[in-house]
Amino acid sequence: MSDLRIVQEMHARGYEFMPIDLSLVKAKQFQVIDGKIMPSFNKIEALGDKAAKQVEEEAARGKFLSKEDFIQRTHVSSTIADVMEDLGILGGIPQSNQMSLFDIELE
Repeated sequence: MSDLRIVQEMHARGYEFMPIDLSLVKAKQFQVIDGKIMPSFNKIEALGDKAAKQVEEEAARGKFLSKEDFIQRTHVSSTIADVMEDLGILGGIPQSNQMSLFDIELE
């Protein structure tokens, strides 16, 4: 609740926030990008500092192929991955590394 009050006050003073970008976000530090504030990973409920650092490091190593790949590389629980997906942080990546025949475009 205290974070919400701070955000409301910042909005009232003209500050803008941007969504968390998986490729740019830091584990513990807020950033100012294009004049907008991007929150850090550890502000996500249930994502502790250690897990946030692991996600930051793995994101720096390259894009995640799927939600399954994200969980395997970062060692976060599927519950946390679900929360991040609900927040739009995972960017609509596929659920699994397996490809469906329906994903193939024929010419």
